Amino acid sequence: MYNLISVDDSIFEFIQSGSLDGVWYWDLEAPENEWMSPKFWETLGYDPNEKMHLASEWQDIIFQEDLKLAVENFEKHCSDPSHPYDQIVRYRHKNGSTVWIRCRGLAIRDKRGKAIRMLGAHTDITGLKETESKLMRMAREYERVFNGTQDAMFLIKVLKAGDFQYIRNNFAHQSKTGILLEQIANKSPQELLGKDMGDIVSRNYQKCIENGESITYEEKLNLPGGERVWLTTLTPIHEKNRITHIVGSATDITERKKLELELQRYANYDKLTGLPNRRLFFERLEQMVVEGERYGSKFALLFLDLDGFKEINDRYGHDAGDEVLIAAGNRLQECVRKSDTVARMGGDEFTLIIRNAEDRKSIHGVVKKIHDILQEAITIDSFECSVNSSIGVAIYPDDSADSEMLLKNADSSMYEVKRNGKGGIRFFKNVEEDYSESQK
Repeated sequence: MYNLISVDDSIFEFIQSGSLDGVWYWDLEAPENEWMSPKFWETLGYDPNEKMHLASEWQDIIFQEDLKLAVENFEKHCSDPSHPYDQIVRYRHKNGSTVWIRCRGLAIRDKRGKAIRMLGAHTDITGLKETESKLMRMAREYERVFNGTQDAMFLIKVLKAGDFQYIRNNFAHQSKTGILLEQIANKSPQELLGKDMGDIVSRNYQKCIENGESITYEEKLNLPGGERVWLTTLTPIHEKNRITHIVGSATDITERKKLELELQRYANYDKLTGLPNRRLFFERLEQMVVEGERYGSKFALLFLDLDGFKEINDRYGHDAGDEVLIAAGNRLQECVRKSDTVARMGGDEFTLIIRNAEDRKSIHGVVKKIHDILQEAITIDSFECSVNSSIGVAIYPDDSADSEMLLKNADSSMYEVKRNGKGGIRFFKNVEEDYSESQK
């Protein structure tokens, strides 16, 4: 092997000619045996010690259509030394991304000219391919400025010292923002929008420069055409290794944002009381469990049912019942902090999540306060009505570290209060902290 290499100067010239990101050696008389240098595997995100020197190792992660091309070139090179073994192929990086590799090789032949070994090199050209892709995308986006797009488009010149100057805007931009071409041309963001707003948009332009690629973000701007919410994309234009211009594209999403907020509220909040509904409650409960596991913190879960609510509904009607539920929800919120959660589960059932339950005496005080305030008379029009409450309490993680079981324990404690005459408090495992009407 050494003699074959030493008498063939072209092999050394080949090795020297490349900027290598890996060297490989292939024994064609034992095709499964192929040595890949550690740098090749590192380029693909793998620990070289985890990889065996087998052709199957790299053939499993190369794009199969590229493998077919490599095999075809290999066969041609083996049969014809003048045919180069040189192609660009794609590999799947360990993190799932695509790595572009220029793979070159040279056959080592015996005295009869038969290829018996292959020596090759890899060069990572992913950056080049990504740059090509960005340039093509930027060219397409730039064309939209001149093609009558309905998006609000504007072109910015990048000056020295982090300054920017508008060059033009399209008809859609003029129509939606109320800013005419003669008003925007050759103006800095500060000259056009005022210092405060101009500084804000300039920071976004600078972020685009620093990233060196397109960025997309939402922004609320008060322009001559009114205050609107925009989904803005900034795309840098590269010339001679620097960014000379930025193409901006903005879509008015004001109405969409209003609809999203409205739908989000319907999805997560009770329409009558404005409290979080079951869906949002369970989401926050799971978040609390995650926090508890991570930080070792405790929280209290309360399951509450209004006693006497049905009688109010039957006597005064559903409108009065709705007023009672609204008043009860407001009172519950008054008893806890903003960081806690009060939710309506449905009907006259409420749940509460109270953070920082390490001090059980303090938690008991909060629960007692809730129980007492709900008994105060509620004035509706010209009459007063009263309700009581049955409250079950479970503490995370003392009573369970599982959210479903924790809720079940609080619920069962609440029903235990109801079975014993209603109107009281029951902690799941601590009878000495229970409170009932007989203790008043």
